[in-house]
Amino acid sequence: MDQAIVKAASQECKSAIDTLEIVTPSIYASIFSEIAKKYGIDPKTLTEVAERSLVMQIEKLLDLNKKSSEQVTHLDKASKKALDAMQAHDETLLRESISETEALRQEIERLKESVYTDSLTKTWNRKWVDANLLDENGHFKKACILAIVDLNYFKQINDTLGHIAGDKVLKYISSHLKSLGIPVVRYGGDEFLLLFDTEESAEKAEKRMHLCRELLLKKTLKFNGHSFKTSFSYGIHACKEGESFSDALEAADKQMYDDKEAIKKRVSAPFS
Repeated sequence: MDQAIVKAASQECKSAIDTLEIVTPSIYASIFSEIAKKYGIDPKTLTEVAERSLVMQIEKLLDLNKKSSEQVTHLDKASKKALDAMQAHDETLLRESISETEALRQEIERLKESVYTDSLTKTWNRKWVDANLLDENGHFKKACILAIVDLNYFKQINDTLGHIAGDKVLKYISSHLKSLGIPVVRYGGDEFLLLFDTEESAEKAEKRMHLCRELLLKKTLKFNGHSFKTSFSYGIHACKEGESFSDALEAADKQMYDDKEAIKKRVSAPFS
């Protein structure tokens, strides 16, 4: 079996599931079967690939957990060493402790980045949102301007050029969004979140998003001899401290769909 075909089918299955809020076993089986049929693959082959992927993810999580535990232990030892050095007025020991602590801090930052970074686009992921923006009840810890971005005609790009091309588009779009110099989160599939500081008004954030899209519309992408343009729709919501994330997302989402209706009147499908 061609590994490229299996990879493309597996990625399509993952992308289809990412767009759903709830995935029951029956829904998963149905999507799984249809995609396998589309690619002419025995569903058992895809099952084996999925199982291998699951095992790899579990092993990665276990490894991260082990490393995190080790770092906590080392940090505890370094802290005790620093206290001993201060009590003994031992400057040499204190310098060693400071050096060890700084090395541990850098390692912990690398571990945090691997947990909170989307592997494809290198943007932040949903875990980053939960850890940095929201309290335990899913409410914003502080006010911000939230923008939601959804790619236009992305499914057509995937269906026409394949998921390798789709992945390249996602990487390109994420890089373009990151040029705004603010946190970018891959929220799922072809959806991204951007977080503007409250020093910027919603009106200024809207102008920056508009300019970002206009610059993108001037670009032509190429893949395997095909040239095409891509674009996105967006919605913006000024979030208050203590506001529910789900409510804020719903408000921004509504604006985004209104924007999608408008932008599609001037931007046609890339392969129509």
